Amino acid sequence: MKRIKLKLLLLLVSAFLSTFLIAGSAFAASYGVFTKVAVNVPGSISSVSQKVESALNSHNWTVIGKFNTSLPAGDSYNSTVIVATNGVYDKYMADNGNYPLGAFGLPLRVAVYTTPNQGVVVSMLNLPALARTFSGNSYVNYAAGVSNHLKNAIRDAVGGTPSNTQYGPMRSGRFPGGIGGGSFPGSVDQISNYSGSANSNLRGVAGLLLKGIEHNNGGWHLVYKIEKPSIGFIELGVTRSSTERHSIEIDSGARATSTDKFPGIDHSPAYPIEILIYRDGNYTDVSILGEMWRMKYYFADAGIMAFMTHMGMPGSIQGSMKQMILYGLAY
Repeated sequence: MKRIKLKLLLLLVSAFLSTFLIAGSAFAASYGVFTKVAVNVPGSISSVSQKVESALNSHNWTVIGKFNTSLPAGDSYNSTVIVATNGVYDKYMADNGNYPLGAFGLPLRVAVYTTPNQGVVVSMLNLPALARTFSGNSYVNYAAGVSNHLKNAIRDAVGGTPSNTQYGPMRSGRFPGGIGGGSFPGSVDQISNYSGSANSNLRGVAGLLLKGIEHNNGGWHLVYKIEKPSIGFIELGVTRSSTERHSIEIDSGARATSTDKFPGIDHSPAYPIEILIYRDGNYTDVSILGEMWRMKYYFADAGIMAFMTHMGMPGSIQGSMKQMILYGLAY
């Protein structure tokens, strides 16, 4: 009886989501969360990654982190994610400190990964897509200009065949829809807040969180820190092997072929996950994105059934992150 009820529930949820998606399909999708930069790039993952880093650093961006993505068992390919920041861009997206929540659309994440059909590929987060979601529609043109500048700089450094293919979830609207979706900043999960919003408050709270990350037992590790108290925030980026591996495996399911079993490697720039310490009036807040919302934002193209089959995954990730954050704040 329990199995029958569960099946009926899944059918109802599936029907609801299908109706929503069909209704939304009348509007042409205009932005993908990710965009390719170049395909069939000559060289190894290591040599191409070094060229990407050099290109970013020499064009007023600063590389602040790098990690090798953990991939599903049996995947013979590789992916390296490079994280970079630019003070002018950060300030613009946070509205000169008036809207620090815009930092959830930061930083730039570039992936260098191998594929069976296009050799070494360089892709990155699609900055206009993130700008309109996290900062607003008026920021899209600026972000598009920055994106084109970065793409050209990277292409000049690495060679290969230029590509502007957008991929991942394609949206005409600013936000993911359906169950677990909704608007930003309604998706923000505030974990804690403190009275006082001076730069010292932000730095003090960030210091506690760094201790929590350092001593966590959930497998998380720090990849980057963006320290911008002058414009109202400090952001920490964390990731862990099990979450990367599982996400890529799930996203690969609907697109897998006999020659490419794990195409979800192209979603590597979805990580790290952001932890934001920011000014909120006279308070300093600590927040993350609701994980179901975040996964829908970056991985909705995995399909309805993938989300239904793994409905417990977002809550597990969010619970583990909260535990780590609260442990740090308790120091």
